[in-house]
Amino acid sequence: MIKILFLGETYRADAKSWIKGIEQESGTILDTMEIKRSDTRIGRIFNAFLFFFQILQTRFGTRYDLVLAERATSYGMFSLFVHAAVRIVAQQGITDAYPEEGFSGFYKRIIQRWVYQRVDMIHAWGHVMTYAMLNSGAAPYKILVLPKGIDLEHFKFSHEDHTQIPEVSLIVTRSLYELYRHADILKSVAKLRDEGLKVKVIMVGDGPEKPRLLQLCRDLSIEDQVNFTGLIPNEELPKLLSQSRFYVAFPTTEGVSSSLFEAMAVGCFPIVSDLPANQAFLSQKKNGILVPVEDGMELANAIRFAVESPELVEKAIARNREYIEKHVDFRSNMKEIYKRYLSLLSQKSA
Repeated sequence: MIKILFLGETYRADAKSWIKGIEQESGTILDTMEIKRSDTRIGRIFNAFLFFFQILQTRFGTRYDLVLAERATSYGMFSLFVHAAVRIVAQQGITDAYPEEGFSGFYKRIIQRWVYQRVDMIHAWGHVMTYAMLNSGAAPYKILVLPKGIDLEHFKFSHEDHTQIPEVSLIVTRSLYELYRHADILKSVAKLRDEGLKVKVIMVGDGPEKPRLLQLCRDLSIEDQVNFTGLIPNEELPKLLSQSRFYVAFPTTEGVSSSLFEAMAVGCFPIVSDLPANQAFLSQKKNGILVPVEDGMELANAIRFAVESPELVEKAIARNREYIEKHVDFRSNMKEIYKRYLSLLSQKSA
């Protein structure tokens, strides 16, 4: 029986889908290891050192056929110390050397280059991720460009249900961290309210920004318009998406977003940051709206434009679902991904 180790944050939806797909295709349960979470920087550093010693102990135990690791600059680096035949790393963002400025960016670029030159395969969930990989010295033949995909049996689209959605309703499914700029979204909602357009918002997820965002809702007097759901099981997400006409995400940086794919699959019209990762899947005012990064005023204008363009929205929804079915089907994509893993393992064993 093939032995596979997964290194990453198993509570994340992206990690869960990767694990699920490989377990289904391999017929085996993956071993998992992750760094314990901490709310303090000192705690995180201590836990990282503790995790490193746990990784070293694996060299005296099981020899793994495959090690799958999220993020080159953390779990990807740790994967190099596991006793394994093949090491596979998935980049999580446009680059894993983030933030790109300052000392942090400097040493993370060094780690990223060191890892990419030593692992056997590097996952790019979309082509936009490959630039950072190549700039870090990754050999092109090591890069696999293919998204994990969306479970289309789970994220279904029903045109009949879609017609029952309130005209002015949007959903945000990104974690409550500053980089996702939820505050700008709330300010846009308040601006539209002042202009006579009342928008209902479902804010899914949790994070350190939540107290500040709750206070901002009170300050802007939009508490009655915003529903903070907190963390929810992934099985409940399609229902919430199906209750919203628009999907909004406004980060300052972006890899290939599974959240965007989920929204497109269920039938939410995307209004997102104008970033290369989103440009790869959306054409301006054809199947979504791309908003200049950090331009909260323009975000409000984009939401209004979408509300006032129902024909465009309906055509976009059909176009997006067709694209997801053709290119982002979880079952077919994971089958191909695992096939590539086995091919690589066979080459290394020969």
